[in-house]
Amino acid sequence: MLSEVERQALACIDDEELIRWVQELTRIPSVWKPESGQGEEAAARWVEARCREIGLETHFEFVQPGRPNVIALHRMAEGPTLMFEGHTDVVTEGDPAAWSDPPFSAVIRGGRIYGRGANDMKAGLVAALTAIKAIVQSGVRLKGTLLLGALCDEEGDMIGVKHFVERGWADRVSAAIICEPEENHLCVTQKGVMWIHVLLHGVMAHGAMPLTGVNSAYPLAKFLSLLRSLEQRVMAEHGVDPFLGKPSITPTIVMSPARGHGEAQKNVMPGASEAVLDIRLIPGQDPDALAREIETLLQSVAAGEAGLRYEFRVLEVRHPTFTDPEHPVVAALASAYADLTGQPPVYGGVPGSTDGTILNARKGIPIVTCGPGDIHIPHHIDEWVSIDEIKTATRMYVLAAIRYLGLA
Repeated sequence: MLSEVERQALACIDDEELIRWVQELTRIPSVWKPESGQGEEAAARWVEARCREIGLETHFEFVQPGRPNVIALHRMAEGPTLMFEGHTDVVTEGDPAAWSDPPFSAVIRGGRIYGRGANDMKAGLVAALTAIKAIVQSGVRLKGTLLLGALCDEEGDMIGVKHFVERGWADRVSAAIICEPEENHLCVTQKGVMWIHVLLHGVMAHGAMPLTGVNSAYPLAKFLSLLRSLEQRVMAEHGVDPFLGKPSITPTIVMSPARGHGEAQKNVMPGASEAVLDIRLIPGQDPDALAREIETLLQSVAAGEAGLRYEFRVLEVRHPTFTDPEHPVVAALASAYADLTGQPPVYGGVPGSTDGTILNARKGIPIVTCGPGDIHIPHHIDEWVSIDEIKTATRMYVLAAIRYLGLA
């Protein structure tokens, strides 16, 4: 049941403005282009301008040139801080000719907004912004603070959320709603990720006289074969998570010769070969132990070939996350979904990692990932988001804020 205060706040949502704002933000290309230094700044300036119009306390912080974070706060009383988190960067649009409409046109057709980033995740970011505006305009005072984080580089190395944590902003956050596209499902868990770089050094030689050198390609192939067997064993040991499925070990970059070791030529035996491993983790796995197992496999391969040596480097580890469905921030969203739709909430998990992974792993912040947009559409040609889901998400955020923080 909705309270009178909740109805008052919901009545302040302007759906026409909400959809127009999603279109406006989607029409700002915010693909990071390192060669030109162009990225999220224009999109971040748009978010900053809306925050100032609403009357929020707004901070604009450059993480790198062209790559800013926007942090906005609505302080109402002493108490907890609820964060709504989104990112302003989007992935490349690819070949514009492959799109039915220009990639950044944000056209509306059949109850959907089409455009790169509309789904992932400008609709969720705007829904959070609009929800905060509705609470501000309603005059409702809550026992705490609302914080909007519009961060850069979620699609890359997540430098935006790492900077957010390093600057101390996360210290005040009691719980966070990650507004990624999940069809408004309540995702209480996320896979972790570990990236590993492997480099095998042999001796380059003429392809016609391979015995004068040490071929690095065969040992790399042997290592990858052993890795596949390890993956099968890991899957069997850890089973299937009800929300996340199975863990995985995936070679994503395999190069021979390795980068920086000369151009590939059909008559040159590679002196160095490399691979990057994308390892997805489910709760219960120990990434350190798994990394040691993988390095042991690499050691055994290198030991079997005279003149071969290896380099092994863990690039980054992001642990899996889990938030109890009974936690107040999850419960607030769950009751909001039920009251708005008349249906029980759908719980799930995120197969990849989000900025929330960093918030949870580094600061222990309870997170729930919930936002508008088909789960399978991010990064696709003709990316789209449902207008109805945007409207529902905005209302869920309003109710969740009121119910999590409580009335002052």
